[in-house]
Amino acid sequence: MLLHLLIDDDFIEEFVKSLPMDKVSIVEKEFQENKKLLQKELDNYNQTKQSNPYQESMQNLNVWLKEKA
Repeated sequence: MLLHLLIDDDFIEEFVKSLPMDKVSIVEKEFQENKKLLQKELDNYNQTKQSNPYQESMQNLNVWLKEKA
């Protein structure tokens, strides 16, 4: 389930500390848009088959993003 809350900035840290972190995932406001942009870049990388020192990390990140979708 997705629940949106508006919380005052001065209370947010205290509120987050009160949450059972094993039952809650916190998604930043821009996370969904950033996830789309990152997925686009990973897809582009996979299509061009570029080789770089981050190849394994990028593949792991791509798998993680697809699991979270």
